[in-house]
Amino acid sequence: MLAAWYEKKGSARDTLVVSDLPDPEPGPGEVRVRIAASAVNPTDTKARAGRKGNMAMQFPRVIPHQDGAGTIDRVGRGVPEERVGQRVWIYEAQWQRPSGTAAQLATVPAENAVPLPERVSFEEGACLGIPAITAHAFGARRSIQSVVRIGCPVSGSVPCAAQYPSLLIFSFGIDPSTTKMKGSSSPRSAR
Repeated sequence: MLAAWYEKKGSARDTLVVSDLPDPEPGPGEVRVRIAASAVNPTDTKARAGRKGNMAMQFPRVIPHQDGAGTIDRVGRGVPEERVGQRVWIYEAQWQRPSGTAAQLATVPAENAVPLPERVSFEEGACLGIPAITAHAFGARRSIQSVVRIGCPVSGSVPCAAQYPSLLIFSFGIDPSTTKMKGSSSPRSAR
């Protein structure tokens, strides 16, 4: 598979390599996703750059990017075979793992591969992970309802939600009495 990766921290120009790597295989409880769109988030670039002087590598080689979207093409032991062929959006792909979504294939825990409706593009799906989690955290801290516009014509970073017309709106509301997230989504045409 073709992938972007690094073995030392620093600027993108000095560290990122794009080359063929062996195809990953899903382990128990994992799915393998053929990536159609990978999103870059500030956490990805800060980790690669060595945020706050942290130049230690957690793994010998890192394929970056937490978020992405694509189609499940293999499942590991314990995951229903019916998931093969399912369109999904992925979150926290590289959380405490060496490999994220900046590759043609990514393996993730099955619960981190969320079904993606046909009406939502892979590019929009790739923007759902960290932006949606951030929106939820914002609402939870303030016990208010926040509306986050998610959906970009290209894969991008968290600011993409503010820069491009929304094709999908996710509304996250917090019930202060239970502190549990209530969510709904609805399609919306571009303006």
